[in-house]
Amino acid sequence: MKKQLLEIGIFFLLLGTGLSGCIETEDQSNGQLDQGVLMGWTRESGVRIDNGVSSATVVIDDMYVMYYTAGGIQIAKSTDGLTFEKTGVAVEDGELGSMQEMVSNSAIIELNNGSYRMIYEGMDYSTGQDRGLFSAISNDGFTWTKEEGVRFQDYGDGKPGELFTSVPDIIRLDNGDLRMYYTRGITSATALSQDEGVTWTKEGDLGLGRIAIDPDIVRLDDGSYKLFFTSFDSEFGVGEQYVMSATSSDGVTFTVDGGKRLEPVSEINLLLDPDIMPLSDGSFRMYYSEMQNDGSIRILSAISG
Repeated sequence: MKKQLLEIGIFFLLLGTGLSGCIETEDQSNGQLDQGVLMGWTRESGVRIDNGVSSATVVIDDMYVMYYTAGGIQIAKSTDGLTFEKTGVAVEDGELGSMQEMVSNSAIIELNNGSYRMIYEGMDYSTGQDRGLFSAISNDGFTWTKEEGVRFQDYGDGKPGELFTSVPDIIRLDNGDLRMYYTRGITSATALSQDEGVTWTKEGDLGLGRIAIDPDIVRLDDGSYKLFFTSFDSEFGVGEQYVMSATSSDGVTFTVDGGKRLEPVSEINLLLDPDIMPLSDGSFRMYYSEMQNDGSIRILSAISG
């Protein structure tokens, strides 16, 4: 088996180790906000990326640029958001035994000076212990340089004393600060940055009342927020994994929307890492990762409406 596929497979095994706790499940679907937005999704035909997982997609100079995990953090580009050309590696895996031995799960934010900062997850691949967030900088979104130091770490909600900071997504607030949504095991939380993503301070945990991982945040035209995440019917994180959503007026306190936004179709029952992009016609595209029956991973897409 190719090293690339081996790394992806073990990545999911290590993701499973974070689901070692349990959480009470409660119904939070009776909010006052309009929860009908972005509730229906239709799968699009074709494959966006073969042998890749955990996409983060932005638009640079009218080009869709997707960053995804597959033996380091890779880059692909597209003119239509459907057919992607792989262009190479953005951030390579680090030295053996280091906290960046395996890098994955990137988030991209355009800085005020027009450059880009990537916040990504790093972990000691050989031991599977402790996950932290690191960063890289780029002038054009294609050539990246790792920055020194750890950007942020938080304790997980599973194993006592374990640092588990994973799957970031970032949004710029009206005051210019950055808010990051991230996973800490079986739940997610937020952190704030006032210096363009160099330093972060934890804001709080997202009390969604159920397993909520792989967060992706969308700011709607009316100023409200829609959070997409993956979850399970089981409070122990076993069985089918699927995409859900939650609605908020402030981006901090969310009401879970009823039902599932997207479910897996393969027998493996693993659908992960929603990545939502607004389109010019007012609709949205969701990129997501799904494990296939043969154990491979593909990045696929669905359209809202």
